[in-house]
Amino acid sequence: MEQVMKHYGNAILAVIVLLALGAIIVAALASDGYVASEFKSALTGFFSSMSGLGAPTPTP
Repeated sequence: MEQVMKHYGNAILAVIVLLALGAIIVAALASDGYVASEFKSALTGFFSSMSGLGAPTPTP
């Protein structure tokens, strides 16, 4: 077991860290999560503000 940990210890640690980061990202971006709801509200606010600007008037 000691030889396995010496040889593959860094790779195993990297896999564990990547899996933990993936789980955090999936939890944060869930459709009912905080990040997703804030992102939706930001997009809605941006496009509603942009639609209120109207078309520019040409100058003669």
